[in-house]
Amino acid sequence: MGVIRKTLSIGSLGVVSFRSKKEKLRRADRARIEAEAALEQEQSAREAAEVRIAAADKRVKHARAEATRTVHELEKVKRRKRRAGEINEAAARGRKAGRRARKAAARATIATKDAVAPRAEKVASRIGEAIDQL
Repeated sequence: MGVIRKTLSIGSLGVVSFRSKKEKLRRADRARIEAEAALEQEQSAREAAEVRIAAADKRVKHARAEATRTVHELEKVKRRKRRAGEINEAAARGRKAGRRARKAAARATIATKDAVAPRAEKVASRIGEAIDQL
């Protein structure tokens, strides 16, 4: 690397170039090769990142679809539970109404029995008297 050239460059305060054309070309060529390698690495890294992004987008799409399906299933379950609750409430109201009707029928039966029993006794005694007269 030209010790004489470098000494002359320093001695002439930069009038003579510090590096020769060959040395400048070698340095520029090396810098170009390094820049090309860096560009190639950047491009491959970008391609890999794009592949990962595409895969992540696909996973997001599937996750959203699954979430939508889950929401629909949840709504179905809620509807079923609500219907089951309505059926249970209707059954409970029916049981309650049945108990009330049974009690009312029992009261009516007792009231009818109490009302009819004295008359039935009168009718039975009249029938007995009629049979005796025969």
